[in-house]
Amino acid sequence: MMNYMEMRVDNAFVLYSYAIFAAVSGEEDWDEIKDYVNRARRAEDIRRRRCGNKLTAGEYDIASCAFHLEAVSNDGDTCSGGESCHNLALCQMLVHQDYKSARMSFLRALKQSKNNKTLSSNYNVLLQDEAYLNLSHTVQEEFWRSLHKKDAYF
Repeated sequence: MMNYMEMRVDNAFVLYSYAIFAAVSGEEDWDEIKDYVNRARRAEDIRRRRCGNKLTAGEYDIASCAFHLEAVSNDGDTCSGGESCHNLALCQMLVHQDYKSARMSFLRALKQSKNNKTLSSNYNVLLQDEAYLNLSHTVQEEFWRSLHKKDAYF
């Protein structure tokens, strides 16, 4: 009998969405989150091959635009601006592998939500995890530099 894991059909949109949710909520560890992202990328590749590589847009392009619009419209709003920028940073990091933009979004989120431990933890993953930037400095060091030296890392 074939087990469930062998029978599953992955949907890139669902996997990317759950990876972002899991990172924001802290409900999964980063090994699981990376697995969801890798499965989403494989699902996108399969879909592109089936369509003869005629697809130019990714599964998550419209959602990415929505994350950006939400972050821009909430910019400066201390209640939801940090959360919106956190979501955008994770989308840039996990879906698009745009680490420079993700760093800037994480910094904007931190400026609005300084005490959010999940935000700091996720930003540390971007900075220090070998799968991403693999840098030696911490969120606190990067945040301090961003306050005192304009464009310290960008």
